[in-house]
Amino acid sequence: MATVEELVKQYQTDKAMQDEVAAILADGKVSIQEFMNFAKKHDVQISLTDLPKYMEQAKQLGFIK
Repeated sequence: MATVEELVKQYQTDKAMQDEVAAILADGKVSIQEFMNFAKKHDVQISLTDLPKYMEQAKQLGFIK
């Protein structure tokens, strides 16, 4: 099971993941379904209650404007 920190490191070097994240963020928002699909695909166990925390972290990292 991957951690969020591991995914961030992977994102920095993985073009396929960068493209996947760009597609998710193309409309400027992340749906619950998109969030859960991404977490499942990358074997990350994250609660929906953690979504706001990770959205804020994504903003700080520059993934979301």
